[in-house]
Amino acid sequence: MAVGLALKKEMFNNFKQEFEKIAISQDIKQYVPVIKIDGQITSKEANKEIIHELELLEPFGEKNKTPIFVYKNLKIDSIRALSEGKHLKLTLKDDNFLINAIGFNLGHLTEEFLIGDKIDVAGVLEINHFGGHDLIQINIKDIMKSI
Repeated sequence: MAVGLALKKEMFNNFKQEFEKIAISQDIKQYVPVIKIDGQITSKEANKEIIHELELLEPFGEKNKTPIFVYKNLKIDSIRALSEGKHLKLTLKDDNFLINAIGFNLGHLTEEFLIGDKIDVAGVLEINHFGGHDLIQINIKDIMKSI
């Protein structure tokens, strides 16, 4: 979400002090979404056999959440926005292994990442049934530059 405001230059320092005082006094954890990671996996371990094993845990829902994995230190091989900038489409590389990734409603991140960046991704491992092909992909829930 975004917010805007207008204030006079001479009021900026007063605003800043009051804003910081309120921010410090609040419990920020209640405003920051947290993604529960179920495990770490490498792109080489991301295969159809594992996906089919995860499907045995279905149905997923409120009491049985879809497993989310973290994939670390992947290199962006390609990046683009889909659906008029709404979604993020990536090809990620781990050594010589390539894996596709999709981030629904994350298209704005094409401005923050470049080809060659090393990233960590939290997401759901799935099979994309598109155009008569079954391709393994990561459905991205969150993304950040690798540390």
